[in-house]
Amino acid sequence: MTVNYLGAVFLRVRDLEKSMSFYSDVLGLKLRDVEQWDNGRGANYIISENSPLLTLIETVENLQVQEYPTFNLNCKNILDLHKKLTNQGFKVGEINNWSSNMNVHVDFDIYDPDGNAINLIEWHKKSIEI
Repeated sequence: MTVNYLGAVFLRVRDLEKSMSFYSDVLGLKLRDVEQWDNGRGANYIISENSPLLTLIETVENLQVQEYPTFNLNCKNILDLHKKLTNQGFKVGEINNWSSNMNVHVDFDIYDPDGNAINLIEWHKKSIEI
């Protein structure tokens, strides 16, 4: 078996319309389409041309809220975004500043209408010192 790439990330939600409003209007993701399946519906979001889809799956039973992020979305101007979302009354986590061997990161979590945590992150390559 050869894996070519990650095709989609699936997230279960209770109310597809309410969630679509959040992911489209608040996070600014581009809705590709809504699909009707034998056992329900799903909304497919395009993050970028080369990234996996984010698919919201409407689930009425056994919804397990993701209290900790299972994915993150790379953003620009993360500190301004945190302030804007906080002022608009959205549930957001604390701002985290941290570094890895290669990058400097700033991130925080935001919670969708079901309480699923989505990590929003901005990072920059560390300067190479000579």
